[in-house]
Amino acid sequence: MSGPTTSFLSPLIQSNFFGPCGRCAPSHSSREATINYWDCDSHEGLCSVCVTEKPRDSVIQVRRSSYHDVVKVGDMGRLADISGIQSYVINGSKVLFLKRRPQPRPPKGAVGASMCTVCTRHLQDVSLYCSIQCKLDSHAGVKHVSLKNLNSGTDSGSSATRVGPETPHGLHLRSLMDGSDSDSGGESSQLAKRRKSLPQRAPVQ
Repeated sequence: MSGPTTSFLSPLIQSNFFGPCGRCAPSHSSREATINYWDCDSHEGLCSVCVTEKPRDSVIQVRRSSYHDVVKVGDMGRLADISGIQSYVINGSKVLFLKRRPQPRPPKGAVGASMCTVCTRHLQDVSLYCSIQCKLDSHAGVKHVSLKNLNSGTDSGSSATRVGPETPHGLHLRSLMDGSDSDSGGESSQLAKRRKSLPQRAPVQ
């Protein structure tokens, strides 16, 4: 992932934000001493107190959207190549997600215009990656399981109704098919022989 400076990206992705600042938390409020900035030169998280005391051009702000960390496109675009990464408009600003957000199942209804080439998340626009992390992983040669391949239905006609042999339902089904379950076999034969009796006629008077 080329750009003016990119060595800060991996530490940025691996860092945790919105926790207390170890230097400023004892003497400032929790809101002021919350880590939500990143210094791209020193590779460390900072709070608003740290940034105010020592302003620097290498600092970008990390924001949060639905419990996920994001950065503004304008902030990251001046430091690294962000081409191919899906951007989102949140509170009137274009942002990028730092980390990937895999979908546990394909979305219902209309799908996105494309899919992330790493985690196969559906994207709104024609893009290659859902996050900065996925672009870094792609350039590093990391591959992930594709939901599209899992649901392609290569064993069409059997995969939809297949019951795994390791499950209790699968074991019971196999025993019935092989005739190895003596109890169920005897019971089934009795059911086969059982007929509905004809109603008895009233005696002729």
